[in-house]
Order: sequence, then structure tokens, then C-alpha cells
Amino acid sequence: MPLAAMAQTLQDEVKYSARDSMRYDLAQQTVYLYGAATVKYQDMQLTADRIRLDLAREEVQAFGTRDSAGSAVGAPKFSQGGQDVSADSIRYNFKTKEGIIKDVRTTESSMYAMARLSKRHPNGEVHSLGGSLTTCDRPHPHYRFQVAKMMVIPDDKIIVGPALMKVGNVPTPLVAPFGFFPNHKGGAAGLLIPSWGSSDQFGIYLLNGGWYFPIGDKFDQQLTADIYSKGSWGLRSITRYKQRYRYSGNLDLQYTDKVSSNREYPDFSEQRTFFIRWNHLMDPKASLTDRFTASVNLGSSQNFTNNFNSSTSDYLTNTFQSNINWSRLWPGKPYSISVAARHSQNTLNQTFDITLPSVNFIVQRIFPGTWFRPEAAAAKQKWYERIGVSWNSAFDNRLATTQDQLAIGNLPALVDRMRNGVRHTGAISTSIKTRAFTLNPQINITDRTYFDALRKAYNPASATLATDTVPGLRNVFDWNIGATATSKFYGMYAFRGGRLTAIRHVVTPSAAFTFLPGNDTRIFGPYGPGGAYGSYSPYDIGIYGQPSPTASGLVTLGLVQSVEGKMRSRKTDALGEPQLKKITFLDYLGINANYDLLKDSVRWSPVTAAARTKLLNVLDLNLNSTWDPYATDSLGRNINRGTRTVDGTLAHLRATTAAIGFELQSKRYGKPAGSQGGNDQVVADVDPSKGGRINFSIPWHLRVNYSWSMARNYRAAEFTEQQTQSVLFNGDLNILKYWKLGFSSGYDMQAGQWTPTSLNLYWDLHCWEFNANVVPMGIRKSFTFRINVKASVLHDLKYELRKPFGNQNGLLY
Repeated sequence: MPLAAMAQTLQDEVKYSARDSMRYDLAQQTVYLYGAATVKYQDMQLTADRIRLDLAREEVQAFGTRDSAGSAVGAPKFSQGGQDVSADSIRYNFKTKEGIIKDVRTTESSMYAMARLSKRHPNGEVHSLGGSLTTCDRPHPHYRFQVAKMMVIPDDKIIVGPALMKVGNVPTPLVAPFGFFPNHKGGAAGLLIPSWGSSDQFGIYLLNGGWYFPIGDKFDQQLTADIYSKGSWGLRSITRYKQRYRYSGNLDLQYTDKVSSNREYPDFSEQRTFFIRWNHLMDPKASLTDRFTASVNLGSSQNFTNNFNSSTSDYLTNTFQSNINWSRLWPGKPYSISVAARHSQNTLNQTFDITLPSVNFIVQRIFPGTWFRPEAAAAKQKWYERIGVSWNSAFDNRLATTQDQLAIGNLPALVDRMRNGVRHTGAISTSIKTRAFTLNPQINITDRTYFDALRKAYNPASATLATDTVPGLRNVFDWNIGATATSKFYGMYAFRGGRLTAIRHVVTPSAAFTFLPGNDTRIFGPYGPGGAYGSYSPYDIGIYGQPSPTASGLVTLGLVQSVEGKMRSRKTDALGEPQLKKITFLDYLGINANYDLLKDSVRWSPVTAAARTKLLNVLDLNLNSTWDPYATDSLGRNINRGTRTVDGTLAHLRATTAAIGFELQSKRYGKPAGSQGGNDQVVADVDPSKGGRINFSIPWHLRVNYSWSMARNYRAAEFTEQQTQSVLFNGDLNILKYWKLGFSSGYDMQAGQWTPTSLNLYWDLHCWEFNANVVPMGIRKSFTFRINVKASVLHDLKYELRKPFGNQNGLLY
């Protein structure tokens, strides 16, 4: 109902309503509202069980009441400008936009402010006497900052007077004369509190201390430092960015200076390392034609072995790779282009393989025969219309070097060591289908163009062999032709009784023939050791290799089998009939072999056999083996004699692997067994500072993997054998309602050593969280403890301790 009497002095009308009743006092110009009362004025809304609307003073007062049990109900709730306030009583003036609030409770960003008496000013600021501040959403918070005075400035900050932190009703020694808390809807700049610890080799240290600040709405920056009392230090910069529907990514820069011993001692050493990580992802909605992605992991090989603040996954990784790629598609066209830069480094031997740039022009499979089809042609497809053509042109510039050679001063030498070339590959193929089999003929061509070649010259006078790289265009061409035939056979057997109703056996045989004419580019002469007769190819340094020097007619035979069944379930459908479910007895059983018709000897290649299944729908089983039908000489080279003539066996087992694993978990709380969802592992990273992704709905979870491998090296009738076997396991367990214990470990049975092991204990304390991590053995043997507030606004309200056990190679964690 609009209140017309006040419209003469106020800018807008005041609307009010009540569920139970309304009483008008004309003498006092007052309206009394009872039961779910509501008053609205502009963007302000006030609800309460009882409201008193004073027309003369242009103000409103709201109160709650109590039900028959004596519980407070209908407490006043005030909302204006996106700010919500609950209180015991509220008094508000429409004209001055000022208010008096008693026993207020409001939400500011992710914090809850409570005060005994507050005054709201026209600019939205709220000044309070006697109150508390917390991030706990309980009516009686688990912890709070008890303050004497408090000023809330919307979308800016919260200023408090003398503050005392209480856990429950128990005061703590944490007292501050004043305090500032961020009150922004977005991010706010602030100090990052470091964690501390001590090490015998590096002294007392502070890790991950620094400053965080947002840069507009699309960027934020985090600058941190690690410092040690004995001289070591490290810097780190993390930049994150995101443009909605356009792109997102992050840039991580690290620099570390590790100092061992004192500078005056002979065992003093200093190592400076760096590492760069950049991840960029372009949103698919940003462009229909262009796409740009980046994944860069580049730096010093010793960075994570010497870095005091590295994760276990980085420490155990010995290969890092980078890929920056831009690609463009032409809508409605079958071709595309991409330009990329790639890098790979091995931290063990400190080698670097760099490709800069890599350009690819790709023509997807097209069917030229359809170009000549009349528009009103019949629907039946001609045989030549099924012939497809595909094409790829590539240019690569590659460099293989080592870490000690990567320097600006060595750039001319690195440029000389670069190898490059252009490769064109094309394929012409079709498919012929019959009722019995499918035949896929194909012709492949490859053309390689190199910009330099290898040249060797033997000097009889000095008995030396000179090797040189000669610039100039060199072209080498090769081709092959072949066909592949595949078929399928089905066998079915039905059972009349029992739960098993049927078994289906699927056999997929295949046969292929490939002819390579060969292209011998070798040059023969005195190019062997000491001028002995030998050979070399000018294309030995080519990045795309070279054609096979000999012709081959390769026949490839393969056989794949699978066995499935149907079983009656104990569950029934709506008609009371048992439901049928599909079960797998054998996922895959395959055997492959090659036979070269044009070889003069040793025509069979090693035979490979593999099997894969899931026993009882629980146990994953994978088997692989390689069998060699030929005997070997005393040097381990195959000879044209079968193994049966040597030891009576059909073939020699060269290598085999077996992997067995299973994953078990309990029923989800409130859901049937087998329900999926979420990340069931207790902590994805054993570093508790990264935080845990916890799923308490699954009481326990366990995964075990066992692997075994064997390799044999035959020399005549004897062989040497090398075996490896290990078991890895991880899981988690709810030990109490909000306690979860996670573990990850393994054992190398061949070496008799434990693999990296960690134990993690997480305790959910509602508004706080507790995380403890133990690495009980190995070079990273350590203990980490952390308890902190969950809310990001007070995430640095924490106690954290990192402690290495002893001094293992000086590595801290």
C-alpha cells in the first residue's frame, strides 16, 4: 500500500504491507504493522515481525518477537545496496538515510560482523561499539576477534579498535591495538605471511613470504621470497590472468641462490638456478579460426633438486617439456596451418632438444572424384569417388645441445649446430567393403629437402678421416604401396539355465602387405675406422632421417580376440523379470608378426602378444610379451637358424611385462555402492600448503598396482636376464567424522627399497583446517604441520612449521 502523505517530502513513495494486521494512529500519524511486515523505499527493504512507521518523523522502527516457547522469531532484516543486516531492533530515517541498529549481525565480503550498538551513516558506513569479527558462519562462532570499536566502509575495508582473538569464549594472547581487514568484493592487496623452520646446513629460514596485489579485474600478482640465515635465498613471481570468453593463464618465475658452507672454507659452493612455467589457454569461444596455446616448463636442470621449496612431483620428474602453438583453420576448407616452438630437457644428463620453429601445413583427406559429380547425379557412389588424398608439409629447425652450451656468448656456435629441413608427405587411399572383409589400399610418398649434408674425405697421407657439413639444397624421395584387409567372425553360445545366459566370441583377423622399393643413398669407400672400407650417407645428419637402403616386401599378420557375456542380475525390472547385464571375460587378446618377403635371411620379426582384461570387474590385468623365432650368435646377433635347432624351443622369450591392479572403496554415505563423483583421494599433492581436496562421503579408498618386467639378452644358447618388480599403493581413510588419513607409498622388490612415501592427516575444523604431512624416509624425509583459517580473507592467519629430519644432502621440504 503506498503512503501518499509522505510523498510530498520524500523522493519516492513508501510501500508497506503486513500478514496479520495493520493499525493506524491518526493522532500520532503512525502505522503499526504486525506479522511478516515489510516496508520498501527506493532500494531499501525492511522486514520484521513488528514494524512501527512514524509518518511525522519520516522514520521506521522494526522489532522481533518471541513465540510460545520463548524463542526469538521475526527478527528485523535490513537490505540496501547489496548489504544485508540482521539485528534485534532497527531504527531508520527515510530522509537522512541514517539508522540505529542494536545487536547487529551482517556479512561483509566473506566476514561476519557483530556489534552491540551500531549507527548507519548516509554514505553507507557503519560505526559500532562493542562487537566481534569472524569468518565462522555459526550463530556462536568457533573463533572471533572481540573489538571495542569497529568501522565498516563498504567495498573498502573494516577498521577495528583494540582487538582480542578468542577461541570460543577463551581469550588468546593474540592482541592488537588496531586492525585493518579488506572488504572488497574482488581481490585486495595484502601481505603473505611466511612459514618458518630450521636446517642444520642452511640455518633458520622463512618460506613463501611476500605480497599479493590484484592488477585490475583480469590480472593478479604474487611476489614471494625465501630467505635463509646462512646466505641462501630465492625469489618467485606468480602472475595469473583471465579474460572471460577469451583466454586464461598463469606465469610462474623462480630464481634460487643456494649457498653451501662458508665462503672462507674450501668446500664452499654456490649454485644459481631458475625455472619458468607459463600456461596459456585460449577459450574456444574466442575465435572460430585461430587458436593459441602455451605450456612452458623450462629452467636449470638442478632447480628442483636444489630448490628448498619444491614439491615432490617436481623433484621426481627428470624430463620437462614445452610447447607453444598457434594454428589457423579456414572455415569450409580442408586445410590448416600451425606454427609451434617445442623444447625438451633431461635433468639427469642435462641435454636440451629445441625446435624453433616448427611449421605444418595440413590438408585433410579430400575426395577429388566428387568434384566431377553432376549436381543432379544419382545417389550411388562411384568407385573413384571413394579415393581420398591427404597431404602434409612441414618445416622444422632443431637444435640438440647441453645445458652448459646454452649461453648468449655461445649463440653463433649454437646457430651453426642447428639442423633444418622440409618434408612433404602424401597419401592416396580408398576403402573396398565386401560381406566378408574390408580392403584398404594405400600409396604413400615422402619427399625430404635438407639445407646441408654430410661429407667425409679420407687422407691417405695422414691416415685421417675429415668430416664436414656442406651447405646446399639436397633432396631425397621415397615411396611405398600397400593394402590392409580386415574381417570379423562372431561365435555365440546360449545357456538354458543358470545366471549366465550367453557368451559371445569375437575374432578380428588382419593381414597387410607393404612394398618399399628402397633408395640407397650410401657412399662407399675408405670411410671406416683407420681407413677401412665402409660407408656413410650424406643424410645421416638429416632431421627427418633417410629412406631405407634396401627394398622390402613386408607382410603383417594380426589376430585380435575378445570374449563377452550376458548374465542375469539379481535385480528385477517392473515386470518382475531379472535384468540382464553385460560382463567381459577378455577385453583383448592379440598377436602380431611381420615377415619380409625380400630379405635373404632372418625374414620374421619378433612376435608380440598382449592380453588385457578385468577379472571379477575388480582386478585389472595387463600382459605383454615379445618372442624371437631366431637363434643368436656369440655376439647376440640374430642368425638364420630357428631356436628349435639350438635348444628345442619354438621361440625365445625376449621381454615380458605384467601389471595387476585393483581399486576398492566403500559405499558413499547415503548412496549405493558404485556411485561415482568427485576426487576421492585425500590430497592430490603431498605438500599440505597446496591445500587438500577432501571427500568425506567415501569412508575409505584403496588402490594397489603391481608391476613386473623381464628382459633377456641371448648369446648363442645362453642368456642373461634382468627383472624388475614393484608395488605401489595409495588411499585414504576416515578415522573420525571430520578426520581423514591419506597415504601413498610403494616398494621396489628388486632393489629392496621403498619408493617415495608420504602420510597426510587432514582435520576439518569447520572454519579452520588442520593439515600434517610426514615423509618418513628418503632424501626428502621431513615433517610439515599447518593450521589455518579456511576463508581466503584470513588465510594467512595460520601457524605453519616445516622441519627436515636430519641433514639429507641439504634438501629442505
